[in-house]
Amino acid sequence: MRDLSTEILIQVMEDVIEDLHGHVHRVSDLAVNLGTGLGLEGEDLKRLALAGVLHDVGKIHLDPGILGKPGPLTEEERELMRRHPELGFAMTRNRLDPKVAEAILYHHERYDGNGYPFGLRGPEIPILSRVILVADAFDAMTSVRAYQPALPVEYAVDEIRRNSGTQFDPGVVEVFLDLAERDMLPRALAG
Repeated sequence: MRDLSTEILIQVMEDVIEDLHGHVHRVSDLAVNLGTGLGLEGEDLKRLALAGVLHDVGKIHLDPGILGKPGPLTEEERELMRRHPELGFAMTRNRLDPKVAEAILYHHERYDGNGYPFGLRGPEIPILSRVILVADAFDAMTSVRAYQPALPVEYAVDEIRRNSGTQFDPGVVEVFLDLAERDMLPRALAG
């Protein structure tokens, strides 16, 4: 499912956006493990792997100064950042499997309907997006970013547990907590 142009796009993403180096692969790996635990198989796992790697592709269109900003974003900068799922969808909708493009579009939708870009809730959000949201949040919390140091894995696990049913799909969280219990969560290298 990953052709040469997709591989080149992934490399460009990682070269242009420093925070994405390694992040997209960890998100993809964790998403596949979560999907497997949820009973996804075959093509759905391939779609999940690809969507996990490309979930932030829309950030290529954003100002690098915003992406690497060490402090809090202004309201205007936050609004620009919130456009990246739609930008990523626009880049992929005619080039990739529609389910992959949709997973990219909806990966910041929250289970309780307070996400973006559309405020979808619960089962309105494709399962691939609900899985990527958990994987992305975990890796974002446990990785060094321009705007924050890496948080302890235990803190990130507790945060995901606390937000089950609000930010995150409870079924995905249940599988995530099982992986955490078995010490099967990916670890970012301290940077």
